[in-house]
Amino acid sequence: MQVQIFKMMIMKKLTFLLIVIILGLNGYAQNDPILLTIGDENITKSTFVNAFNKNNDINKATPKELNEYLELYINFRLKVKEGKFEKIDTSAAFQREFISYRNQSAQQYLIDREVTQQLMDEAIDRAKYMIRASHLLIECSATASPSDTLAAYKKIMQIRNEILDGLSFGDAAFRYSDDPSARDRYNKQTRKTTYGNKGDLGYFTVFNLIYPFETAAYNTPVGKISMPIRTNFGYHLVYVQDRQPAILKISAAQIFIADTMAKIGRMAPETKKIIAQVQEKHKAGMSIEELATQFSDDGATKGNGGRLEPFAPNKKAGNFVYASITTLQDQISEPVPSNLGWHIVSPLQITYVDTSTNNLSAIVKSRITRDARTHKSKESLVIKLQKEYNYNDAGKAKAFKFLEKNIPAGYFSNPDTTNLSTLPGIEKLKPICTFADQKIYATDFAKFIARFQGMELKDGMMNFFEERFGYFIQDKILLYENKRLEKKYPEFNDLVTEYYDGMILYEINSEKVWNKSIKDSVGLAEYYEQVKHKYPVDPANPLVLKPFSDVRALVVTEYQNELDRIWINELKTKYPVVINREVFATLNKK
Repeated sequence: MQVQIFKMMIMKKLTFLLIVIILGLNGYAQNDPILLTIGDENITKSTFVNAFNKNNDINKATPKELNEYLELYINFRLKVKEGKFEKIDTSAAFQREFISYRNQSAQQYLIDREVTQQLMDEAIDRAKYMIRASHLLIECSATASPSDTLAAYKKIMQIRNEILDGLSFGDAAFRYSDDPSARDRYNKQTRKTTYGNKGDLGYFTVFNLIYPFETAAYNTPVGKISMPIRTNFGYHLVYVQDRQPAILKISAAQIFIADTMAKIGRMAPETKKIIAQVQEKHKAGMSIEELATQFSDDGATKGNGGRLEPFAPNKKAGNFVYASITTLQDQISEPVPSNLGWHIVSPLQITYVDTSTNNLSAIVKSRITRDARTHKSKESLVIKLQKEYNYNDAGKAKAFKFLEKNIPAGYFSNPDTTNLSTLPGIEKLKPICTFADQKIYATDFAKFIARFQGMELKDGMMNFFEERFGYFIQDKILLYENKRLEKKYPEFNDLVTEYYDGMILYEINSEKVWNKSIKDSVGLAEYYEQVKHKYPVDPANPLVLKPFSDVRALVVTEYQNELDRIWINELKTKYPVVINREVFATLNKK
């Protein structure tokens, strides 16, 4: 019974937050007549009309509907007013919840919505397919000097030309790539070798890899090599090997033949004999389960007919996945090499991604806000805000030169207690930038870059300053914009105010009604005595009544309603309600 009541209270919190949205709050009209007064608070006609129209049409409302809504609206405003009087909204827990909600709601206003929609549409389209690609990396840090950047670009273009002249992409990756996974690596401590992939990344889909790389892979035709792609890691070449409809899970069985020569694409004589037997027996009608039991060297699957755990395409090597999705059911694939041996695969079931718009939209929406591509949307908004707020960074160059000259050598790579914001003369510098009514100084930027102490600056301070300044200014402009959202967007102000008052409503109702009805056992028992005649065991025999334990939940609800009625009457005494009936009569007159 207690659990049932607790669940009811949780539902009531959600319900009260919804009630606030339905009842609404603010109107936008000015100089409109006052409809009602609650204590010292005047509520205009437009405020009430806007609240009513959120879920209704006031022009179609009957007098009865308007009066019922007016009563609900007055009760709501009375309770919120009392909650503020009792400072319900000043507790740390209240403020934490509200700030969390407010910041979360603000995010949609701190991005370029047009760009975000473009990114959404792009991701939805990409989510319909999976790509198999290889890559080759030439390292070049994001803060590299122009000369180092050019050198890296020339190097990767030279490699690209070698590939176009006939060098295989895998051999080029093995020979040139700065991605260590392209080559075999031996661990002296474990005495184990991790075999290289020659740049083959296998299959992937949207959100699996960094955005610039993903874009290159989806924009490059199958069988082609991209032009160099710049990321924070350096320059990449992307070779697209395959494009398939997106797959969620693959179920397959395998026969594994251990053979160290498979790593170089060759078969030991004994392996050839075993594979020939497998193929011959399969043609004769032996099932994959029987073949796996007889021939497979995979101890983990041999006992269950070679069945593998269902896997996502990005969890297996590209060759294995390709064999799984291109082999017909009940057939076996050609042998597939790996670093450990040869695999003969038979697909059991392939589950494709539901590519309906509704499904993909839901998936993409939940992922895109956590993905780095949202930076594009923020960057676009910042550019617009810079124009709107007359951004000017005329003082940047001088500030950078000052910092480069005055920051101690080795400050970033070695422990140093120097306070960069108090460097002698820094306070005399003009603002590093200005926008709107804001002036940002070199001292602010100095505090920002001090966070990166302990970081080795491979490409020099000036490149480091330039690279970090973009993030610094983005933070400053978005912080300024965030603080102005309530004034700039009335609908946002309404949204957070509604939630704020909804929280007050829930807390004050918990204190005055819900908790009291449960904790006040004496009052509850007395109330039961007053209403127990409503609960006969048999309506035909009203003298035999149900015990309190059987009707506790119903009585608690009734008791809460009674407490609420008494409380509302007290509030109306404390905060007199005056309704302007002349104005009220004009509510649904066109």
